[in-house]
Amino acid sequence: MNTDLKYKVLFVKSEEISVNFFIDQLGFKMYQKIEINGKVCPLLQNANKDLMAFIENTGRDEINIMNTDDCLRDYYFFKQKNVEILGKPQYHHDGLTIDFNDPSGSRFVLLEERDYTDA
Repeated sequence: MNTDLKYKVLFVKSEEISVNFFIDQLGFKMYQKIEINGKVCPLLQNANKDLMAFIENTGRDEINIMNTDDCLRDYYFFKQKNVEILGKPQYHHDGLTIDFNDPSGSRFVLLEERDYTDA
């Protein structure tokens, strides 16, 4: 049994635009469609085999946090793919982050968690 599987729900302004962006620009794959609260939602999988469900939520702005193992690698990958990055990578108390938007205006934070405590 794989206990490392990660599952995340992302709230986006436009499900169709966001899903196409993650597949076409970021290389995610369609895994399957699932039903959540009576609505069929796409479930995408990234290269790390993490699963992400996309739910359209036009009523309010959400900031979706996604984890990575290498923020700088992903920053340069995003630049190559012309992803709208909101500034350079930033150091925060919980790690290194990149903020970006998808074409529908949904906001994401890519987080490489780091432990800054003295050993």
